[in-house]
Amino acid sequence: MKLKIVGSGGMFQIPNPFCRCPVCEEARIKRGRYERLGPSLYIEDIKMLIDTPEDIGVACDRQGISEIKYLSISHKDPDHTRGMRIVEPLGYNCITDEGNPISFIALPEVVDDINAWNGDGLHYYEDVLGCISMIKTDAVKIGDIELRLVNNKTHRGNMTFYVISQGMKKAIYACCDVKPFVFNELYFDADVLIVGLVSDDGILKDGSRLEDAPFRDDMFTMDELMEIQRRYRIKRVVVTHIDEYWGKSYARYREIEKELDHISFAYDGMEIVL
Repeated sequence: MKLKIVGSGGMFQIPNPFCRCPVCEEARIKRGRYERLGPSLYIEDIKMLIDTPEDIGVACDRQGISEIKYLSISHKDPDHTRGMRIVEPLGYNCITDEGNPISFIALPEVVDDINAWNGDGLHYYEDVLGCISMIKTDAVKIGDIELRLVNNKTHRGNMTFYVISQGMKKAIYACCDVKPFVFNELYFDADVLIVGLVSDDGILKDGSRLEDAPFRDDMFTMDELMEIQRRYRIKRVVVTHIDEYWGKSYARYREIEKELDHISFAYDGMEIVL
């Protein structure tokens, strides 16, 4: 199984064009792994993309992704949905006005959420342009890859966690709205957990602390993340959805990794091979 972190950022890209903080300024100069685009994952074995932030076209081009056969969106939030127009060049020929639909796989309740928040956009792509073919399900097998879509429903609404299996190998993609991490036996003994919204040292870029932030209850501390890793016997953890407001660069995260056990921080283009 080969996975690629297409985008490792959060709500805002790094560098943020409207920010002159040291992290954004450094990213403007160094580029490469110091830059972060919106959160998304590509399963290379089956040419499947998970999530479509607004910069997903740029992200796919940077990572050399030229073929997408399957698409899924985890939940309704704008930083995961606003690039869904990617289905137009993938599945619609505007010259001939013909659709050649790609498969869109999602939980039924997530499809309803996305349509409610995006003007029935998925209905338009399926019924008018004919560029997607909707598969509403919580489980699907594509070749030798098995996907289980788990609704980690919390106070913030419906959120899909993906359990991706190939033979004895297992990966979990839990990119957003992770807390609380609702118990599920499918998570035990995974080879890797790719997880978002994790605080590193609890200090934000303006020097304030997570414990004083309005979103403090939505974020895992590093201790809480390590407890999940221990409880579910997960071999490796990769932190993604790394937001600009944490104020830490790629190099700083590499330093933090040295103090952790089997926990690393994602970067755009990171490959995970199981």
